[in-house]
Amino acid sequence: MSQRARVLWVIALAILPLVALSGFTIWQQYLRDQFVVSTERTYFAQATAYAAEAFLDGHVAATRALSRHPALARLRPGEEIEGLLKQAAADNPDWQSIGVAGPDGNAIAGALAGAKIKLANRPAVSPALIDPRTGKPSVVIAVPLEAADGGRGALVVSLPTERFASSLMGKIGSPLVDLTVVDAQGQALIHSGAAAARSLTRLQAAAIDAVLAGKTGSDIAPFGDRNSLIAYAPVSNYGWGVLLTEPTVTAFAPARRQVLERGAVLAVILAVVGALGWTLAGRLSVAFQSAVQARAEAERLSQDLKRALHARDEFLGAASHDLRNPLSTIQAAAELLERSSEPGGITKERLATCGEHILSASRRMAVLLDAFLDVSRLEAGKPLELNKQRGDLVPLVRQVVSECQQTTARHRIALEAPAELSAQADGARLQRVVGNLVGNAIKYSPDGGEINVKLEAHDADVVLTVRDRGIGIPSKDQQRVFERFQRGSNVEGRIPGTGIGLAGARQIVEQHGGTISVKSQIGKGATFTVRFPA
Repeated sequence: MSQRARVLWVIALAILPLVALSGFTIWQQYLRDQFVVSTERTYFAQATAYAAEAFLDGHVAATRALSRHPALARLRPGEEIEGLLKQAAADNPDWQSIGVAGPDGNAIAGALAGAKIKLANRPAVSPALIDPRTGKPSVVIAVPLEAADGGRGALVVSLPTERFASSLMGKIGSPLVDLTVVDAQGQALIHSGAAAARSLTRLQAAAIDAVLAGKTGSDIAPFGDRNSLIAYAPVSNYGWGVLLTEPTVTAFAPARRQVLERGAVLAVILAVVGALGWTLAGRLSVAFQSAVQARAEAERLSQDLKRALHARDEFLGAASHDLRNPLSTIQAAAELLERSSEPGGITKERLATCGEHILSASRRMAVLLDAFLDVSRLEAGKPLELNKQRGDLVPLVRQVVSECQQTTARHRIALEAPAELSAQADGARLQRVVGNLVGNAIKYSPDGGEINVKLEAHDADVVLTVRDRGIGIPSKDQQRVFERFQRGSNVEGRIPGTGIGLAGARQIVEQHGGTISVKSQIGKGATFTVRFPA
C-alpha cells in the first residue's frame, strides 16, 4: 500500500467519529427544533382557546346583565318584555335570537330557536346545535330568572358561531394551519374550510380525547387524510377544545431546511479536509510529520466551527425571544387602540395605559438593540464611544428602578440613595448597566421577593450594589458570566437569555475606569457591585 493510501486511510478513520458526532448533533438539533415548533404552536392554541373563552364569557356576562332588568322579574308576557328583548337584540347584533322561557321551559316572550329549555340554577351554554332557521351551527346561552312571585324561568340567547369562526381564522394568518373547535361532546362546530357547514360532525382522535379531558399539548398523528402536527388547548370553563393542525411537511419545513444547511456545512468541511489530505499525502513520502500536523489543525478548525455555529444558534434564539416580548406588548396595545374607535370602546384610562405599555416596550427594544450594537463594536475590537457629562446619578437610577418595578408584581425593588450624587459619566449607558443588573435580579428570582438597590459615594468613588434573593450563580461561573455569550450553568436551557448583558455592562464600567464584581451562593441570591470614579 502506497504512503498516500496509508495517509488517506488514517485521515478517513480520524474524521469518521467527527462525521458521526456531527450527524448526531445535527439530528439532535432537528429534534430540538421540532420541539420548539410544537411548543410555539401549543402556545398559539392556548391563545386561541383564551379568545374562545373570552367570546363566550362576554356573551354570558351580557345575558346575565340583561336578566337583572326589573321587567324580567315578573315573568309575564307583554309589550314591556317584548320591547326589552327587541332592544337587546338590536344592541347585540351577534345574537341570532333572544327569548324568555317560563317555568315549563316554553317561550313566554321572544323566540327560543324552536327548543324547549331545561331550567337550571346557574348560567349554562349548550352543546353545538344546528339552528333550524339558518341551518348553521350555533350555541344557546340560558341564564336563570327568579320571578318576584317565586316562579322560575330563563333568559335564552341563541348565538351563531359563524362570525366568531371568521374572526378566529383571520387571526391565524396562515392558510396551512387548520382551526377546529369542538364542544364538550366532540362535535366540530368550527372548522377551517367549513365555517358555513350545515351539519355537525363528531370527530374521533386521541388529541380530541385529550383536549376534552382538559389537557394542553401537541402531538404528531394522522388527522383527516394527512400526517399532521396537532396542538390543542381546552376552553376550560365550557368543556370545549381548540385544535390547530398543520401538515408536518410544512410545519417542520424550517427545521428540515436547517438540517440541510448544517449538512452542507459539514460536507464543505469534509471536502476541504479531503482535498487537504490528498495534497498533503503526495508530499508525505518526505514529510509525513507535516501531514499529521495538518490533520490535527483541520480537526481543530472543524471543532471551532461547530462551536461557533452552536453559539450563533443559541444567541439568535435568545435574542429573538427577548425581542418578541416587547413586540407582543406593542401588538396587544395596538389591538386595544384599534378597538377604541368602535362604539363602547375602551376608556381613556385604558388608552393611557396602552400608551404607557407601548412606550415601555419601545424603550426595552431600544435597550436591547443598543446592547446588540455594543456587542458588535466589542467583536470588532472597538471601544465604546462614551458621552461623559457631569450630572446627578440619583434620578437616573431612580427612573430605571421605577421602570423595572412596573414590569413585575412578584418583586419589591427597594432603592437606597442619597439626595444627590454627582459624577462624570455617560448617563444613558450607566442606566443600561443598572437596568441589566436589576432586570437580571428580577429574571433570576422566579419566586419573587425583595431586590435591594443601593447607590452611595465611597471616598472618591461611586458604588452601586444590586442584591436579589434568587437562584444564585455557581462559584465556578462567577467570572465567566462577564464574558460574551456566557451564562451560569444552572440557568442554561431553563431561563432564556442572550449572554451579552453582563459583558456589555463590564465594558461600560471599565471604560469609566471602574470595576464590576459578583458574590453569590446557590439558592441564596447574588450581589453585584459596580465601582467607578466620581
